[in-house]
Amino acid sequence: MEKDVVTRWVLRVLRAGAWAACGVALLLVPALGEVALNATRQMADASLATSVTFYLWTNALPLGLVAAALAHAFSGRLMAHRRRVLIAALVVLLAYFGVCAVWFAGSIDLVARVGWAKAPLRYAAWCLWGAVLPLWVLAAPENRSCAASSPLDGLPGAERLTEREREIVELLLTGSTAAQAGEALGISASSVGTYRARACEKLGLASIDELLPPEAGSAAPSRSFDVTSPAAWPLSVMALCAGLILACLSRVSSLSGPSGSLGVVAVFGTLVGPWAVLVVGARFRNLRVRARLVTGRLGLVLLALVLFGLLVGGSDSAQLELLGHLMVSASLVAMPVYVACMAWLAPYLLWPCSRETTELDEERCVLYLRGRGAGELQARVLTEIALGRSTPEICEGLHVARGTVNAYRAQGYELLGVHTSRELEGLLARDVGRVPSAGKTRPSAEESETSV
Repeated sequence: MEKDVVTRWVLRVLRAGAWAACGVALLLVPALGEVALNATRQMADASLATSVTFYLWTNALPLGLVAAALAHAFSGRLMAHRRRVLIAALVVLLAYFGVCAVWFAGSIDLVARVGWAKAPLRYAAWCLWGAVLPLWVLAAPENRSCAASSPLDGLPGAERLTEREREIVELLLTGSTAAQAGEALGISASSVGTYRARACEKLGLASIDELLPPEAGSAAPSRSFDVTSPAAWPLSVMALCAGLILACLSRVSSLSGPSGSLGVVAVFGTLVGPWAVLVVGARFRNLRVRARLVTGRLGLVLLALVLFGLLVGGSDSAQLELLGHLMVSASLVAMPVYVACMAWLAPYLLWPCSRETTELDEERCVLYLRGRGAGELQARVLTEIALGRSTPEICEGLHVARGTVNAYRAQGYELLGVHTSRELEGLLARDVGRVPSAGKTRPSAEESETSV
């Protein structure tokens, strides 16, 4: 056993060394080629240090870190494809080195034919090089003897499940959707549904959800943002824009006179102003800004994006061509995008201070709606709408997209013959019933958490 552990760690060290060697090659090959080409053309700037610094700060650090952070955040989904990622990285790396060889040593005609591929291959090589780090180099050594026990162990009827049915149930219990489970096992989503139905029949269950532990207020928004949260997209774009804006701040602060001071105030106001507007607007609308944290893997992605924006925004090549020859700094474009993303993120931060709650029997409502022809997820969405929860709350609580909530709302209203959430609430209250505490005013989720 100890020998196997040593062997796995030796292989891990060898993989890390090969990964580092590829990174050094990605950095030195184009830099050495630039030096040789400049020397051949008798150009003044033929320094190796200058070329290495250019490729390091404009390609290696930003793209490598962002790709590594994203691969780490979605490692659960990408781990099954890590061999493909490694093969793709090797293919792109060899292709890039081949194009570099043609570029620096080929004829003018050949250079004109392959020159367009040099930059895309360079960016792709750095991205795949960064993605290989968490998926292959830092991946924990496999230890099958310490595998976690299955959640199906000990359940009556579990011994009757086939291997494929067991795999499907275990994937669904870990939070995978039918589409994700089908992709992982190489089957269609409809086949996943068939295996799930057979497994439920053998286990004597009406739904796989019966195997999950009950959670009070399961549709209440979580305290932390994760990479799968709907709010992860505006947060990521804001992090990238914040890096670009900070790079602009470092530039305008170096200006002398009133222009430098005004520039610093304008850039700083762009970063802080939207948050101040959010807080003040919440007070006028009788809302409160709920403090939210981010998980470690989302925090790593945001940090990498800020660094990416900071490094790219600080380079002279970070210019966008608009309206012919009009060149605009990417940092200036990032300012309105940052404000727009703040408006996109606001619904996930603003919650009512208190609200009149409608206490319905949620599980009975779900069963009633499924009996009326709604699917399981659609029934839960409609129940949350009847309870008075907002679309962002439903998105985060049930892990669905905003478009899914809107589509299920429209389909459910048509199916049940109602037009508003009030009518839906009245229908469920009449046909299903309320619990004794209905109609009481209770504090928001944040107040409940702080009082615990």
